[in-house]
Amino acid sequence: MSDDMFKRGLVTPFEIESTALARTVKLGIYLPDSYSALKEHAVIIAFDGQDFSQLGQLHRQYEELNDQLTASIIIFVHYPDIETRSQEYHPDSPHKTKMIAFVTSELEDFVATHFRVSDKRLLMGDSLAASIALSLSLNDERFNEAALFSPMITAAITQELAALKHPVKYVQLVGKEEKAFKLMSGATADFLTPNRAFHAALTARGIEHEYRELAGGHTWRTWKPEIASILLYFLGE
Repeated sequence: MSDDMFKRGLVTPFEIESTALARTVKLGIYLPDSYSALKEHAVIIAFDGQDFSQLGQLHRQYEELNDQLTASIIIFVHYPDIETRSQEYHPDSPHKTKMIAFVTSELEDFVATHFRVSDKRLLMGDSLAASIALSLSLNDERFNEAALFSPMITAAITQELAALKHPVKYVQLVGKEEKAFKLMSGATADFLTPNRAFHAALTARGIEHEYRELAGGHTWRTWKPEIASILLYFLGE
């Protein structure tokens, strides 16, 4: 293991050449000030990494709770453009399997090579990034915990849940104003109703999860205040 190139207390930019995605993947690697190769760390993987680092300030919120949390590192996974994000994250896209393969194989190999980590993985995502986090958790038992900020839920997700054979654990959040969110395409989408239905399906299956409907819409103003409680829920000691 070699972590010398990554600074403690900062997000270090890093790139991986991905065979699965046939492109360069830009990452942000956060090691807490207390990081030590002498002890194992959990791994938080945040899709839409730019937003989680800049808008959600995930690493800063982790720092504030550091003494209450399981020691962790954070991997911010950035997307290059809106079109690629949709292709790799959308629950109905055939390309999402390539993103899943990248995380479960290539990113895992990178993490295991460079850092002292435990088996604990926590996925995070907002909107479509929450959808890929959810699909990943439903398809691979090693990545079975996820914080879902207003995921797009489609029939593909429902089918993956129906086929689920391993335990999972979620925090699922959605804004009460998300009945008609305007997409980047100009169309509108109802995030609230499908999220309510997915929550009901999780409850019917007896799956451990917290579900909250928040005052607000499909924005980081709604999601950011929830990050601290999410970290404590999954990583609190």
